[in-house]
Amino acid sequence: MFALRRQRYFSVGLALVACHLALNLVHASPALLPGVQPLPQQRLSVWGFDIYDARLWVRPGFSMASYSAHAFVLELSYLRSLEGAAISKRSIDEMRKVGAFSRDQENMWLKAMLGIFPNVQKADRLQAAYTPNAGTEFFLNDKVIGRIEDPLFAQLFFGIWLHESTAAPAIRQAWLKGL
Repeated sequence: MFALRRQRYFSVGLALVACHLALNLVHASPALLPGVQPLPQQRLSVWGFDIYDARLWVRPGFSMASYSAHAFVLELSYLRSLEGAAISKRSIDEMRKVGAFSRDQENMWLKAMLGIFPNVQKADRLQAAYTPNAGTEFFLNDKVIGRIEDPLFAQLFFGIWLHESTAAPAIRQAWLKGL
């Protein structure tokens, strides 16, 4: 009798965990920008190390070729711990690959990102919501952590993943196929 009761409790517990996981797979991106749907999740690995899973949330009619004309949300689910300063500096390096900007802009954007991007732990989610001609609002695990109101910053920042000169062409290509 005790073994049967324990098995029932175990089964109920597993069901609750499964429900919790299923609900968390949806994430809050539709709440950040109503009407968006996810493109296929993609994994970024560098030198065999998994860094994050990336998901792009877009509305119908989204065009990769003119991504800066559309509102969307980029979501990165981290698979390892990283320092916010490293994320900020790497972002600047990657932005330079997709467009030109001045040393003053670099300094201003780096300072802003250093103030926004926290150290992330495995399972943290950074989200960036883009609004055309306005800028980018950043979230950590669905809580606002900052905003950069500069359309050029936003275009280049999201270009890290969406521009044809991206350093992650497999991610971009998979998202193109998902449109």
